[in-house]
Order: sequence, then structure tokens, then C-alpha cells
Amino acid sequence: MTAAENRISALFDELVPVSGKASTVAGEIIRAVNRIAYRNSNDGDRVGVGYGKETCNPAARYLMERAGSEAKAAVEDMWGIYDDSRYDAAVATLEEAVLSYLEQHPELKAEENREDIWDYRDDCEDVDDSYDEEDEYYNAMDAEADEGEDGEEWPF
Repeated sequence: MTAAENRISALFDELVPVSGKASTVAGEIIRAVNRIAYRNSNDGDRVGVGYGKETCNPAARYLMERAGSEAKAAVEDMWGIYDDSRYDAAVATLEEAVLSYLEQHPELKAEENREDIWDYRDDCEDVDDSYDEEDEYYNAMDAEADEGEDGEEWPF
């Protein structure tokens, strides 16, 4: 684990309950960044991509709104990245931005939290459409296979 991951893990243990939203704003911020990092490392989910739209987008939106301008920029930069190494680097940048913000705002450890990261779900956008993209790809491949060398469709 990196130093940032260790710090986030310690804050998670301190501020985030076993289930449900955190009681403090700092706890909910840690819960959100941890969710994004966890889903990436364990399941390959990414903000703005495939199933990550469902599992990560709400947490990302929460961080954009509640974790300062550096975290907002980090989320905007990571949204929709497919490349593994680029996305891993983006997660590390987000973790550092969140930790920096919490260091600058220690009062958030005591500020009562009234929101849940899931309040930031967008029912229209946060839907896994990767199956639609795969269907379009395979339909295009099938259409190409049905054409003869001269572009004419096969007679069968």
C-alpha cells in the first residue's frame, strides 16, 4: 500500500461505520474516495465507464461537490479513462487531493454529515451501458461478415 492508501485506511477505520453513511463530512469524503479506489483495485470499475457508472459515479459526484477544487479537478480528469495505468495514477491523484483537503479542513471530522454518497446518483446517467456498446460492436462485426468482397451482401 502507498502512504496515501495507508492514511485513507486509517481514516476509514476511524470515521466510517461498518455500513451506511458516515456521521461526519470527513467520514463521508473518506467513504467516497475509498469506494472509488476499492472498486478499481478489486473489480476494475472506473468512474464514468461501464459498470463503474453505477458503482463509482455517485461517490465521484459527491467528492466533486464536497472535497474541494483539487478533488473536483482530479475526478473530472479521471472520468471515462479506460487505460489501467492512467486510471491507477488518477486514483492516486484523487487520494492525495482528498487527504490534502481534509488536512486543510480538520473541522470536517466534527461536522455532522447529512448526505449519503448515494444521494448523488443520477438515474439516467449512472447505468451500465457496456452491454449496449458490445452489442453495437458485434452487430457491426456481423454486418461486415455478411458482406462479400465487393460489398454485396451474401445471398444467404
